[in-house]
Amino acid sequence: MTIHRTQVRGFVVVQVRGEVEALTAGRLGDAVTEALGDGRPVVLDLTDVRFLDSAGLETLVRVTENSELRRGEPLRIAVDQNRPVVRPIQITGLEERLALYDSVEDATSTTA
Repeated sequence: MTIHRTQVRGFVVVQVRGEVEALTAGRLGDAVTEALGDGRPVVLDLTDVRFLDSAGLETLVRVTENSELRRGEPLRIAVDQNRPVVRPIQITGLEERLALYDSVEDATSTTA
């Protein structure tokens, strides 16, 4: 898994590529937590993730809760129609809990 941090329209964008699983989920959580400390809204871009397991799902919930505590709004998560990411989120019902967007463009174009 690789993580890259950029800025788009005043948002910090954390771009993730590869697999988010038990061995890498902690790094993802750390990267998002660090980005939240920047003081700007954060978008997590998962459009290039090839695999997401239960540890990754747990991390998404945890960093969303962290964003709500720190910023008063959920973490914005760009997933497009990436089945390896969208399917586990749908199966677990987390689409009701997570703030999902079709793209980084959509996530950074709307207000909370």
